[in-house]
Amino acid sequence: MPDFTETFALDSKMFKDDNGLRETGDGYMICRPRIARTGIQIYQGAEVGRPDLKTVRVYRPESEVFSADAMSSLAHKPVTVEHPSEPVTAKNWRKYAVGRLDDEIVRDGEFIRVPLILMDAEAIEVVKGGKSQLSVGYSAQLQWADGVTKDGEKYDVTQTAIRANHVAITHTARGGPKLRMGDNDEHQRRKTMATRTIQVDGISVEMEERDVQVVERRIANLQAEVASAQAALATAQTTAQNDVATARTETANAKAEVQTKLAEIATLQKQLGDAKLTPAALDKMVSDRVATVQRAKSIIGDALIVEGKTDADMRRQVVSAKMGDTAKDWSDDMINASFNTLAVLPDSGGGHNGLTHVINVMRNNDSSGLDPRAKAYSEYDENIQNRWKTAGRQKA
Repeated sequence: MPDFTETFALDSKMFKDDNGLRETGDGYMICRPRIARTGIQIYQGAEVGRPDLKTVRVYRPESEVFSADAMSSLAHKPVTVEHPSEPVTAKNWRKYAVGRLDDEIVRDGEFIRVPLILMDAEAIEVVKGGKSQLSVGYSAQLQWADGVTKDGEKYDVTQTAIRANHVAITHTARGGPKLRMGDNDEHQRRKTMATRTIQVDGISVEMEERDVQVVERRIANLQAEVASAQAALATAQTTAQNDVATARTETANAKAEVQTKLAEIATLQKQLGDAKLTPAALDKMVSDRVATVQRAKSIIGDALIVEGKTDADMRRQVVSAKMGDTAKDWSDDMINASFNTLAVLPDSGGGHNGLTHVINVMRNNDSSGLDPRAKAYSEYDENIQNRWKTAGRQKA
């Protein structure tokens, strides 16, 4: 009889904790992740049948999330990459499923854990590439009534009768970043841009590393200036014993300087607090990067290098590829303008975009008004060529 004993081979690039990602000898990926939680989650009004509302606070109480029926409904459910447009059933399982859940479903504090196995090579590469958060696709009944949780959080509606259909691998889970494959997955910590979390008056603020350094340096300088101003204040107060009138003036000036610096520090600290990276801001960052990648690939295709590159790096790649040495010394603003132009101009067929067509029309002296794009480009070129005559003012 053949031996079906499974051999587990740990990937050295992954953390090897009990709940982390592991690979089997057959190349499958297994883990025991958190996939759902209790508490309040934010939905768009249209997602819960209320298009009249912009957002809805949906409460998932422990009694529903951890009910026997809700938890058992997760057993053996398929795993997909992103949520499909329809429920996963036996009829479309081959189309959507890339793995499955096991039936050892347990509660872990406010979370649900369940063994998960990925069996599709492309899906495994997606997870290794950084998309590793998990979102349960399910059906539920909604009880519309305002309420407040025991922690004092307000909600608009309560979910009941929760029944799972599938678990989707996604960039951003509605339940938060703790719902992901591998509790300590290093890919989850890799961000689009270098960031650092600093403490300001007990508040954790996450900012780009460059901005953090600028703010920290400014705060340090202000604190030094405050110390200097306070020393000047002390000196002025001592001098007041000999020259009351002069001391009063110096004291007032020193106090004003101290108050000004303190106000600047308070303003910066408030700005730091306001700059805290929220889930909505993270969603926007991800959306903006995806949009940049798509626009860049639509222009130079697979020649685009994405990994380890900022959005600005990718835009410069596109402009350099199209403009050559002409763009070698261009500023970021010039690069952005050129990239936006390249991305907006439509493809007119035959491998040439709208700009190429305009140039060809101009070469054939067809700018007499028959082609509006050629005419506009001709006027723009004439304006640029004669700008020096008008001291930089654009021709009316």
